[in-house]
Amino acid sequence: MIDVRAMLPIFSSVFLAELGDKTQIATLTFVAAGAAGRWEVFMASSLALVLCTLLGVLAGDLIGRFVSPALLKTIAGILLILMGGWSVFQGLRA
Repeated sequence: MIDVRAMLPIFSSVFLAELGDKTQIATLTFVAAGAAGRWEVFMASSLALVLCTLLGVLAGDLIGRFVSPALLKTIAGILLILMGGWSVFQGLRA
């Protein structure tokens, strides 16, 4: 059975992380440039995100078998801080 309460924080985190990212900007650009109709762009972008998410789930399942959850959280936190720092550095440099 699907645990909706478990899905809510996952949905919220991914939704907020995706707002305004490069994928959304690329999708907006495709529609604005008339590269394809809005529904074609929506379907293609959605499929790409679903496949990327599948890869993340499969990789997470594999890694989770060998690495402790505490270590994974630590590594994820460090990577997030490094990526944020890099973004700030690039923004200040521009």
